[in-house]
Amino acid sequence: MSHQDRTPPDRVICAGHALTRAGRRLLVPPLLGFLIASCVSITEPPKSGNVLDPVVAKVKVGNACGASFHALLDGVDVTSQFSPASPSSVVTEASFSGLASGMHTLTASAGVQHWLFFSYCATASDTTTFNVNRDTPYMADCRANGVPIPPDWAETDTAWVHQGNLNTNGGGTNLLQGATDAHVWTYTDPNVRGACVALPRGAGDPGSLAGIICQSATTGKACFWDNQLKSDPTSVLGWRGQKLVISDLVDGTNFAAGGNVGGPCARCHSGDNVFLMSPDDPTWAKVLRGPLNGGPSGGKFTTQVDSGRYTPLPVAAGWTNSVAAGGNCGAGCHELPPANIRSMRDSVNDIPPLNRMPMRPACGSGSGCYGTP
Repeated sequence: MSHQDRTPPDRVICAGHALTRAGRRLLVPPLLGFLIASCVSITEPPKSGNVLDPVVAKVKVGNACGASFHALLDGVDVTSQFSPASPSSVVTEASFSGLASGMHTLTASAGVQHWLFFSYCATASDTTTFNVNRDTPYMADCRANGVPIPPDWAETDTAWVHQGNLNTNGGGTNLLQGATDAHVWTYTDPNVRGACVALPRGAGDPGSLAGIICQSATTGKACFWDNQLKSDPTSVLGWRGQKLVISDLVDGTNFAAGGNVGGPCARCHSGDNVFLMSPDDPTWAKVLRGPLNGGPSGGKFTTQVDSGRYTPLPVAAGWTNSVAAGGNCGAGCHELPPANIRSMRDSVNDIPPLNRMPMRPACGSGSGCYGTP
C-alpha cells in the first residue's frame, strides 16, 4: 500500500489550524511541528476588506490531489469562473461583477498533498468575508488618491495584525496619554503600497480612544478615522469586544471641520510622515522596519513616503501639513508641534512637557528605518 493510500486524518485545513477528530486525538502539541500542509489560501479579496465592483478573487492552491478545486460565493457554485480550472501549485483567479453592496462570503477548497511523517491527500479550504461598494465619499476620495482603505477593525477575525503594546514594550512612547496602554495594529493592503495603523488605547471601554490612519507610499496622501460614529461624533465608542465599521466612523471630513472629540489631527501630525513613531520602541521598530525587524512582512506594507512630505485628506482650509518653526530634529522626520498644542496635550493628559517627539535617533538617511518595500 502506498503512502498516499494510507488513511489520513479526516480533514486538515491548513498549517496552523486545528486538526479534526482523529488528528486531534492522535497528535499532541509537541508533534504539531511535524505537520506540513500545502494549503488552499484566498489571497484576494482581503478578509473584512472594503472592495469595489468588479471583485477580483485569487486563490493559491498547493500540490493538488484527490478532490478537485471547488469555490462558492454566497453559497453559489462559482468554480467554473476560475482559471485555471484545475489549479495545482498555482494561483487561480476569477472576476465577479455586479455584486450587490454589502457583505459577501467566498469559500474555496481542494484536495492537496499533505505530509505527516508520510505523504497523504486531504481536503483543505479557506474562507474570506468582504464588503462590496461600501465606500463613503471620503473613502472614495482616499482610494482615488492611492491610499489603502482599511477593513473594519476588531480584535479577532479581521485582516488587522496586532504588533504590540507601547506601554509594555519600554513605555513612554504613547505620545497622547503617557504610561497608558496603546496597542499598535497594522493592515497590509495586497495591492496598494502604503500602511494602515490603528492605535486603540486604554482599557477599551466606552471613552477609550482608537484612531486609524492610512498613508499612501506613492502619493503621500493620508486619511484619518476615529472611533466615534458620524451619527454621534461627541461619544467615544471604546473598542474592546467591538467591531469598528470604517464607513460608520467620523473621518477626515469631520476632523477638518473640527467636528470630532480630538479636533484637527493635522495640528499634531505634521512633518514628512503622518505616523508619529518613536523608532527605538520595540513595537514601532517592527512597524517601521517591517521584515527587517519581525514586523509586517511582504506585500505592499511600508511607512515610507516617496513624495517627501505627506498631505492630509480631504483638501480643506486649515487642514494642512504646514511647516512648523522650531522643529527638534533634522530633515526626514517630524516637527515639534506648535507650543499651544503641546500645552493643551500636557494639561489634558497631566504628563510632563512633551519632549518625546518621534524620529531620531535611529531614522537618519540610509539607516534602513523604513524597511521594504
